[in-house]
Amino acid sequence: KAVLWGTSIDNLVSWRMVTPSAEWLEVTRINHNLGKIHDVDEAVFELTYYANDGMSVTRKETLKIPGSAFRKKGLGKDVTDKYLYGLPGIQKEGCDGMITSARFVLYKMPPIQKTLCFEFYGLAQHATPAIVEIKRYLDTKPHGVRLAGLEHMDIRYVNAVKYTPKAQNRGRPNMVLIGDIVGDTEETVAQVAEEMVRIVKARGAEAFIAKTAEEGHRFWSERSRTAAIAHHTNAFKLNEDVVIPLERLGDYTDGVERINIEYSLENKIEICDALLASFNDPALPQIFNDRPEIKPPQERLALKLEEAKALVLNVRARWQDLYRRLDETFLDLQSKKDVVSWKNELRDPLETIFEGLMFSPLMAHCKNIQEQVLRGRVFVALHMHAGDGNVHTNIPVNSDDYAMLQRANAAVERIIRLAVRLGGVISGEHGIGITKFAFVEDEALQPFKLYKEKVDPKNVFNAGKLIKDPNLPAGLERAYTPSFSLIGHESLILEQSQIGDIARAIKNCLRCGKCKPVCSTHVPRANLLYSPRNKILSTSLLVEAFLYEEQTRRGVSLRHFKEVYDLAYHCTICHKCYNPCPVDIDFGDVSMAMRNFLRVQKKKPFNPGAALGLAFLNLKKPWAVRGFKATVVDCGYRLQRLANGIGRKLKLTQAQVKRPPATVGMPSVKSEIIHFINKPMPSDIPLGTMRRRLNIEDSTIIPILRDPEKTTHESEAVFYFPGCGSERLFSQTSLATQAMLYDLGVQCVLPPGYLCCGYPQKVAGAGDIGEAMVMRNRVLFHRMANTLNYLDIKTVLVSCGTCLHELAHYKFDQIFPGCRLLDIHEYLMEKGVTLQNADHTRYLYHSPCHSPMKTYDPLLVARSLLGNGVKLNDRCCGESGTLSVSRPDVSTQVRFRKEEELRLDAAALRGADINAPVKVLTSCPSCLQGLARFNRDAQTRADYIVVELARKKFGEKWMDAFITRVNHDGIEKVLL
Repeated sequence: KAVLWGTSIDNLVSWRMVTPSAEWLEVTRINHNLGKIHDVDEAVFELTYYANDGMSVTRKETLKIPGSAFRKKGLGKDVTDKYLYGLPGIQKEGCDGMITSARFVLYKMPPIQKTLCFEFYGLAQHATPAIVEIKRYLDTKPHGVRLAGLEHMDIRYVNAVKYTPKAQNRGRPNMVLIGDIVGDTEETVAQVAEEMVRIVKARGAEAFIAKTAEEGHRFWSERSRTAAIAHHTNAFKLNEDVVIPLERLGDYTDGVERINIEYSLENKIEICDALLASFNDPALPQIFNDRPEIKPPQERLALKLEEAKALVLNVRARWQDLYRRLDETFLDLQSKKDVVSWKNELRDPLETIFEGLMFSPLMAHCKNIQEQVLRGRVFVALHMHAGDGNVHTNIPVNSDDYAMLQRANAAVERIIRLAVRLGGVISGEHGIGITKFAFVEDEALQPFKLYKEKVDPKNVFNAGKLIKDPNLPAGLERAYTPSFSLIGHESLILEQSQIGDIARAIKNCLRCGKCKPVCSTHVPRANLLYSPRNKILSTSLLVEAFLYEEQTRRGVSLRHFKEVYDLAYHCTICHKCYNPCPVDIDFGDVSMAMRNFLRVQKKKPFNPGAALGLAFLNLKKPWAVRGFKATVVDCGYRLQRLANGIGRKLKLTQAQVKRPPATVGMPSVKSEIIHFINKPMPSDIPLGTMRRRLNIEDSTIIPILRDPEKTTHESEAVFYFPGCGSERLFSQTSLATQAMLYDLGVQCVLPPGYLCCGYPQKVAGAGDIGEAMVMRNRVLFHRMANTLNYLDIKTVLVSCGTCLHELAHYKFDQIFPGCRLLDIHEYLMEKGVTLQNADHTRYLYHSPCHSPMKTYDPLLVARSLLGNGVKLNDRCCGESGTLSVSRPDVSTQVRFRKEEELRLDAAALRGADINAPVKVLTSCPSCLQGLARFNRDAQTRADYIVVELARKKFGEKWMDAFITRVNHDGIEKVLL
């Protein structure tokens, strides 16, 4: 593990860039080994210019810059100097060229790391000095221990991320600090951690030290959700960063809190004014039109309104007085010695006045007024990189509320002026951009303007950026961010269409991008465009397009439907984007809704691969399943492997596999065919289905497999749902499952006939068909339970993750009372099954996107069954059900990344023995097919875990032996 200590300019050794004159420029820092750049007397850079070929040197320059120029004295960060002595590429915001590569100094990460969390319950002005004291202490590097990170959240962020307090019985803290320290020994790091605890406790804080790396990760997980601050404004916010001298953080926090209290009082006074205006409105009695039977007499209503007006006027006068004397009342309001409360001072007394059913519409009307006015309240939230004083100042706003936007902009101006007054700067990492441009003095920009005229006189790069020239196309008028607040007025259309459900599902997206690293289709070197964040932005634009065309009666363009199709089917439905999302958006569910929308609108293009895959899963007649498998599946796989061999010989597929092309929209038919054949389908698929080989295809009987020598009717019984892939395609997986249960002396109950759980249909956009399938299955299982009421079934087993995902909604506890839903591997682990790995086979474990192991950690289960040497192999295999046949181009991109991971992990397992066999095992039938397609290129061998267990326990011919044995006297067939 390595780390970039300090800011990037401290660690930069050299970088190459393309200049506006189409030259290549390499910048090299000569004295890069002198530590932090702002601490040196002089930083020396050598500038080497190359011709268009990037090889021929045309000229050289030497640039010497005082170290003090890189950062304002006393600050941890500063990116406000846009000229910076003409250092190319640095802090120019893309205005003087494009950096194409860079070299950094990396430092070895110390072996010991501890995470600490501090909760402060007092005033910010009393808590923030702890940040200064911690920083000063750790700047001395006591015992060689360093500060690796220190992050801060204020009370508004604490509430937004739904922070769970670690201190008992103290409520949510007003400020939280989370930090990491690193060192070479446990003793020294522990000693420094204890000193940090002493420092913060002196400031009234509660301190917690993570005991394990997992606990430390949990400490940080809530900090990673800070984007949730804009949840209630549909992701729209003003996001500014300033840098404050650490010693002045308390003053800055007080200044921001002064703005918050001021805006809060203004909003509450607005609530009073709105209530008074409503009470005086002659149309007010119309609120009773929906409930005329409870409308109060006019005289009584008038008396109640007069009483309410008197209350509101008195409360308003108190709040107005606090606002007028804010210089005097600020400390009492900040410390909550004096509390201004809508609930206690207005709502509760109004509920007393408007008590009873007769006045309930009036009370609901008052609450609605408060909610509408509160929607426009502006507040400022702070979180910061506490180690360097870089404070992120966020102001959530509703983009359709002009007055709120104006107040928010006024708050930004006050905040920036406050930062400068305290000796800070207006940006530490976000740059100047377009929103802060108005706050940069002309004199500060003049050197940059002259530099820009010299190096880029034609304004090739970022035309007009950072230059105050009305003739250049730059400024806020060119900025556009779609917001679902803007389309709220079209709610009638949204409410009456499926597109409205999609819009509501994604409206809270914060554009934070935390979904990108875990997304299977986000493959940086193959396709960067289809992360969930980008797809949500695209979907929001399409929703606006749909609404516009509906309102203008032009008819929705077919092109829009094609774009929806591209977004919806550029997804593996793995649901991995849900966990890191601060506002809990699952784009897998959104993709399913979009697919269903296309099907209902009859705008879904016909896809033969997907159609054949679903047709196979929908079949229930034994003759139809056998015929389809023998013709379409078995023959189709053979033809695909033949085409793959031809493609390799003609060198049609190598380029795709080596570096998949990025796709936007649907690729050509020719390209899709090449994508489809670039990896061979597996060849070792059993010829018969599981039910055919066991002679249990009859849908009128319930098969029960039991070893008569080991079981009685009192023996443990389980219900095993094999799923489509395990019983129709890769029948060895379901047979191995039953063989292991048979050997354990467990009675294995199977469902009657060929069934599908319904999940593939839902994923394909046929939600109603999937739901109907689920209902039929549930009714069937209830009939089974009644028939087998003499068996005490306490466990429902699956061997497929998507089956488990769908069966979780079947309410099995009502079918088999007290039962649990479990994966076969977890069940075998509980039974103490473990592999005797006599030949010391090396194993990789591929955890499926839909992992069937939910009760225990999947890697722990794999290691328990196979041995502790099992290594986790990450990333999606690219099969994803029918993805590889419906969107082969996407599958190729996903497989590209998976193959890299496989090759690296297999090489690490082999070590010095480069020819040692490596098996990659999984717990998903679909992944078994996907992984098998890497066998030749990655030099691995794919298999299913239970199949490997059966092979090692019963021998290579285990399957034929089990089928013979169980068909002899091992199946009881109960009439349904």
